[in-house]
Amino acid sequence: MQNILIIGAGDFQLPLVQRASLSYNVLLAAPVISDAFKPYITDSLLIDVRDEEAILAYAREHSICGVITDQTDIAVRSVAYVAENLGLPGIGSEAGRLFTDKSLMRDRMAELGIKLLPHRTVTSMEEGLNFYREIGGNVIIKPLDTQGSRGVQICRSESELRSKYAEAARWSSGHQVLIERYATGREFVVEGIAVDYEFQNACIGDTLYFDLPDAFAAKSRIFPTTADDELRQRVLDLNTKIITGFGLKQGLTHSEFIMDGDDIYLIETAARGGGVFISSDLIHYSCGLDTEGFLLDIATGRQKGLPEIKPQQCVCGYLAFYIPTGRVISVSGVSEVQNLPYVHRNQLDKLKAGIENKEGHTDKTSRLALIISAPDRETFAERAAQVREMLQVETETADGIKPLIWE
Repeated sequence: MQNILIIGAGDFQLPLVQRASLSYNVLLAAPVISDAFKPYITDSLLIDVRDEEAILAYAREHSICGVITDQTDIAVRSVAYVAENLGLPGIGSEAGRLFTDKSLMRDRMAELGIKLLPHRTVTSMEEGLNFYREIGGNVIIKPLDTQGSRGVQICRSESELRSKYAEAARWSSGHQVLIERYATGREFVVEGIAVDYEFQNACIGDTLYFDLPDAFAAKSRIFPTTADDELRQRVLDLNTKIITGFGLKQGLTHSEFIMDGDDIYLIETAARGGGVFISSDLIHYSCGLDTEGFLLDIATGRQKGLPEIKPQQCVCGYLAFYIPTGRVISVSGVSEVQNLPYVHRNQLDKLKAGIENKEGHTDKTSRLALIISAPDRETFAERAAQVREMLQVETETADGIKPLIWE
């Protein structure tokens, strides 16, 4: 079998690695590789996934036939760089940068004539304060090229900006920060596919957030959206304009949008499938696309033309939760929930008595999640409630015994 390189080894890359192992010798490059990956890989490189030159040297040494990642932004540039230098199918380094840098995204959208929220990329807190004074009101500050919402925070005053700026800059590779007027309207998520510069939207869903201070993470993303046809089409048309305008050659796309009044704005877009098993599971349940097979075929040059996208097949989505900061003292209902016929891929095996959560709940990376499906929204809500009732976890915190955080 030929060698294929996959970059990234978090929970959400496991489905791709598992599928690739059926047809290829899988080489895996990541800083940490858990035991869950071991049965499916032939060789591995423990490395920062942003170390493009070292990964390229490893790829050359092993004569790979393709390189790919999914459900993670941080590896996209390295995938593009390796493919470009080895003459393999890919999106190119320029697109790799464009789809992973929030400032470059906005510059390109301005060139395309797409309306933007007031924003500025700054290199110091003083620059940020000057912009805050110019626009007034609340702002959101974001590292330019992080993932998992690390460092993303709302600032409602100059003092908040002063206290939070360093955390945002810390997560940006160049220590630059995007400051943008904070919008609070309805949010959408759109998944799409591109082959040879042709693009098609695959599915559109609703994003619902945790009601937690400074926790920029969705508690659920549910497909399809409940928006009316006119609004749905406006979002889809905007996504098409952005992806085609960005010149994406191939792959999956994941875009997030927010409304401010009647206007729709891009939060960010990515040249990879959505995380929390959106790519591996929710796209498939939504429109029938074999996403792992698609990704492997574009990485190796076998995909010729856009695949079939079916009408929405069911209501499906992920439910996410946080473990409170503290030590888990009891867990029940895990196997019962996993055995429910409408519960699919999940991270519930991580719930064990004795584990300690020291990360808190300020970004996406410390969530756990499960995928559920239903014939309609009402049944989806009923099934989500049943899961929450069955899954009982107690955590000993500084403020007493606490359950899982679902809202």
